[in-house]
Amino acid sequence: MKWFSAILLIAMCVTAVAVIAQESGAPRVLYIAEDEQGKVWANLTLTRQRTEEPYLPIVIGVQNLGKKDINLNRDTFWLDDFDGLIYTMPTVSEWRKNYGRIVIDRRMMTTGGIPWEVWYRTGKFGQTNFFPDLNSRRGNTTRDSVFLRRGHGMVDLLYFERPRNFEMGKPFFLNVQPKRWEVPIRMRLIVG
Repeated sequence: MKWFSAILLIAMCVTAVAVIAQESGAPRVLYIAEDEQGKVWANLTLTRQRTEEPYLPIVIGVQNLGKKDINLNRDTFWLDDFDGLIYTMPTVSEWRKNYGRIVIDRRMMTTGGIPWEVWYRTGKFGQTNFFPDLNSRRGNTTRDSVFLRRGHGMVDLLYFERPRNFEMGKPFFLNVQPKRWEVPIRMRLIVG
């Protein structure tokens, strides 16, 4: 009987915690947008921990769903805000000079929710290294251009200039537009 009471008490506590978590509206960390051209994922788990840095790290995945092959490069990705200001990726030399957390960022980053393992196992994974860590297994060579055929994807940790009016809970936008896409996929992000 004691075991039954203990199990019942534990079940009630777990239920209460689940209800509280649902009501609290836990911050969203994975964003997904899709159209006929492609699909984009943004994982903000690491971003939430780096809001005071000069650059915002965002784990981004892209899959080509269009009929034409695409090439992704540094010009493919940018952030913007409600003021119409555009925030691009820094060059590798600017980023190394002004940001010193890449080693720990690579250890802490998560690709949760981005199906890169499927692309990798099926030979449809495009290797990138936009911001190389000099101490990484991925190597220290910058690979900031990737060719994706239909169904192929890529994922990488990208850095963007921190928006000037950035605030926790205030929306900003991630834009992804390879040259062969007619319009960008624009994703509203909120770091909460």
